[in-house]
Amino acid sequence: MIFYFSATGNSQYTAEKLADQTNDKLVSIGVALRDGHFSFDLTGNTYLGFVIPTFAWTLPGAVAKFIEKLELVNAADLYVYGIFTCGESSGHTSAALSTMLGAKSIPFHGSFDLVMPDNFILWSDLPPEHELNSILSSADKALDAIILSVKARSPGYIDNNPPKELYMKTSLISTSGGSSNLHVTDACTACGTCYALCPMRCIQKDGSGRPVWEGECTMCLACLHRCPHEAIEHGKDTQGKIRYKNPFVRPVFENLY
Repeated sequence: MIFYFSATGNSQYTAEKLADQTNDKLVSIGVALRDGHFSFDLTGNTYLGFVIPTFAWTLPGAVAKFIEKLELVNAADLYVYGIFTCGESSGHTSAALSTMLGAKSIPFHGSFDLVMPDNFILWSDLPPEHELNSILSSADKALDAIILSVKARSPGYIDNNPPKELYMKTSLISTSGGSSNLHVTDACTACGTCYALCPMRCIQKDGSGRPVWEGECTMCLACLHRCPHEAIEHGKDTQGKIRYKNPFVRPVFENLY
């Protein structure tokens, strides 16, 4: 079984390619959070994978919330690993995942970093298209090697140092209260894509069907990147910046998160 969390499709693509090779079932952490689904029977499984993006060099808050509630049945003797999609390095993510799994008596056999396009555009801009294509091409080759390691049950990277932060903290935000920088422009058509994507259910609809942000946000930016009209901004941080979606993932509503 492979648990994955993905906002822009990098981890989704990774998990899908991995599942094709291992014949494992895919479970979207975002969908599981939305549905309140935390119990899974692993009878007949050989591997247990976590494919996760690195947020501020540790786990996303949404992933931590999922793992805290996770209940596994028949999980003995599995090869348990993590694959972390990241811009440069996964930082303390391996230690964080190992710690959280250890608290639930789930063994951990190591992790693998997979460098992919960094798309947290609050802090930076996306690289030019030719650089994006080069990063994706290199990532595909690296992923092939990781898949071989997983299938061979090879030990991955083990970080025995205590993580500085187990996860990137979520934030309580409110459009009406003025604490959310996320907002829509006049380009919004009230299509509902952002509402359907949000793993935290912190996007609501106003009287005209347009989104408002009220509640616990994990700052995955799925709403911003995957809006079909690029109508969502984060204050002035994202104005004029190119959005990103992994070009190899399925259409947004075909496989949410």
